[in-house]
Amino acid sequence: MMSEKELKIEGGTLSYRICEDEITVMSCHVTGRRVVLPDTIEALSVTKLEKKAFLSSKILEEIYLPKGLKEIGDWAFAYCSNLKKVALPKCQLVIGRGIFKECDALTDICHLEETGCRAEHMGKLLGAVPTKLEADYLFNPKEAGESIWFARFDDRLKEFLATPDEDGYTKMVYCGEEDIVANMDLYLAERRRAKSRLCFLRLMNDTELSDDFKEQLKAYLVSHTKGCASQASWEVVFKEHGNEQEYYEAFTNAGCLTDDNYDAILSEMGESYPEMKGYLMRYKSENMGENDFFGMLSLD
Repeated sequence: MMSEKELKIEGGTLSYRICEDEITVMSCHVTGRRVVLPDTIEALSVTKLEKKAFLSSKILEEIYLPKGLKEIGDWAFAYCSNLKKVALPKCQLVIGRGIFKECDALTDICHLEETGCRAEHMGKLLGAVPTKLEADYLFNPKEAGESIWFARFDDRLKEFLATPDEDGYTKMVYCGEEDIVANMDLYLAERRRAKSRLCFLRLMNDTELSDDFKEQLKAYLVSHTKGCASQASWEVVFKEHGNEQEYYEAFTNAGCLTDDNYDAILSEMGESYPEMKGYLMRYKSENMGENDFFGMLSLD
């Protein structure tokens, strides 16, 4: 068997092997946050990432995969805890097990060289599939971005939202994970935040989103806003995206800011994120039928 060779690339040094006139990337020593794999090495196409090729590369944040890629091996990017973006070819790939296991920072899996609103929305939604939506069958780069793929994404999201929040808790306890999930209340709260995250994600990436489902997503967020028994939608906005206006816009556009919870929301924000607090004040003044002039003068 041919021994492995090394090649310096943008963001690291990879080890590779020639297999049947194609290149297999065996591993990569990552030295930069952005890694770009070459399309060819020694005039041969790079077609495969071996299993565990980038396992536990904590520094890695972005990776651009080769155009001729055919296969990604088991756990290729598992435990890359800071990986945020993956760019890959729009083609049918052989996908191994757990390739993005515990890549909790992952938010974007996009197609190489595709731009525009539709491509951007697809990338954000596809980025949620391995880590948030629990639907491996949706990880199909060739189909992703097509109308049928958006429809299947929405079908899975509807199914996830309809799943009882307590599902899975008993199994986790039986599997000995009771130390991770201390009690039912904590588990339920996290499940509701998980559902809220996906509602926000779909509303903010609304290509091919039907009016009926859009209203269902908004209704879920409203039923978990500040002042409700579960405040998951507000917790996601304030605690996880505190200074990101697009989340506050989605929150208000869904109808989650009301006369009843407005004061409580501003009180909880305190002196945090003054620009976002100002946005909520302006929104109330312009859209909720009151002109709180004196309130607009202060962010206290």
